[in-house]
Amino acid sequence: MVDSPERTPPETDSSFGSWLVLGALAIALVVIPWSLIVLPSARGLIGLVGFSLRDAYLVVPLVPAVGLGLLGVWTALRSRRSQ
Repeated sequence: MVDSPERTPPETDSSFGSWLVLGALAIALVVIPWSLIVLPSARGLIGLVGFSLRDAYLVVPLVPAVGLGLLGVWTALRSRRSQ
């Protein structure tokens, strides 16, 4: 029987990245849509931009979603560098 060396998990600080991803998801999926529903001033701002309320529900959450995609790429590159 051959002794195999012990494998230890790599030392990473993934808690910060995890909280960042959860925060971005909460903003994109909860905060922005509910702010469009609850805040009447947000509706006025949407009208100034030229969007209807339906267009705003589709377009405005894309802003943090793009940030979430960039965060995913950054996390993948960071984890690949640490290997």
